[in-house]
Amino acid sequence: MTDYDIIVVGAGPIGSTYAYKMAKKGYNVAMYDMKNRIGQPLQCAGLVSTNIDKTRNLPDEFIDNKLKGANLISPDKTQIQVSKDETSAYAIDRVLYDKYLVNRAEDTGVDMYYATRIVDVDINNTMIKTEHDTYSSDIICVSCGPNSSTSKKMNPNIIDESFLAMQYIIKTQNTNTNYLNLHIDTNTLPGFIWRIPVSPFESRLGLFTTGSYQHAAKILNQYLETKDTIAEKVYGLIPKFNPKKKIVKNNTFLIGDAASQVKPTTGGGLIAGFNITDIAVENTDLMLKNHDNNYLKKYETDYHTLYDNEFKTQQNVQKIIKDLTEDDFNYMFKILKQYNVDEIISQYGDMDNQTQLIKQLIKSGIIFKLVPKIGIRRLKNIWKSQ
Repeated sequence: MTDYDIIVVGAGPIGSTYAYKMAKKGYNVAMYDMKNRIGQPLQCAGLVSTNIDKTRNLPDEFIDNKLKGANLISPDKTQIQVSKDETSAYAIDRVLYDKYLVNRAEDTGVDMYYATRIVDVDINNTMIKTEHDTYSSDIICVSCGPNSSTSKKMNPNIIDESFLAMQYIIKTQNTNTNYLNLHIDTNTLPGFIWRIPVSPFESRLGLFTTGSYQHAAKILNQYLETKDTIAEKVYGLIPKFNPKKKIVKNNTFLIGDAASQVKPTTGGGLIAGFNITDIAVENTDLMLKNHDNNYLKKYETDYHTLYDNEFKTQQNVQKIIKDLTEDDFNYMFKILKQYNVDEIISQYGDMDNQTQLIKQLIKSGIIFKLVPKIGIRRLKNIWKSQ
């Protein structure tokens, strides 16, 4: 007899949401996290599109600011402003939000183990080992982040790759809180630099890059303004999307950052993670009811069916961006501004589903104006993914 129906390793937003939804169905669920204080330190930009409303997982009380759009800024400061009439994104309090999601799971009956380090996940016997005890279950859900040892165990021939993300919490004066700034800096490619207004008196200044901590800090310091005071510095890792990664073995599965289920262009994974959680809930419920492991394998298949095309498209765009120079970006921004691309981005742009925007840029012919800098071969690579 097992100790639990389901054990969840990692109490981030994806793991805790899966635990909550399975406990709501009546299953006996335990969740373990090595942190004593969930959500701390903050390790993300805390920006999500309004698509999160469809998941019904975000109460209004955790929204710090509502944004209408973004200012896209080239190396030579050419600016393209994209916006919608209505709110397009939320700056959220991720620390309090993560705590809320865990508390929601606990209130639904999940046994929560704080400050507990998992020494090993036994994939063959569906058991976990802590520093003091061993627990068994029918299913193990691993959602503990990009450095998951279980992911390495499932994928011995794949080297997990990550970006470094760094962010400053800035005390400042924001005259306009409706727009975030996205700076293109070739020293961070394929990443970028963001400045997100949280309130009239606070912003988040951050970046993600393949460079070192020292490299990231040096770049970020160059984007500080005279009115800025750094209140806090935070950093973490963002996994790189890898469609070849195996995420199911026996009765154990990976989800969220542990499964590299993130958008390649931005590193965001919250909304995709919630949608993938629903796939996991549906299939693991059927697995437990029918005692059929094939449903867990279907979770992996359904995830790839839903997101592979979008994520691979973004990955192709990211590969192109990585090789561009400052002159390339300056040229592209001027062409895009000349052909009023801001109107197309404002209409078709979506933080989570970028394929529709690329299709529209191809359909309008604007993207072919960029051939001198992108190159026809690489342009065709984007086309192949459509």
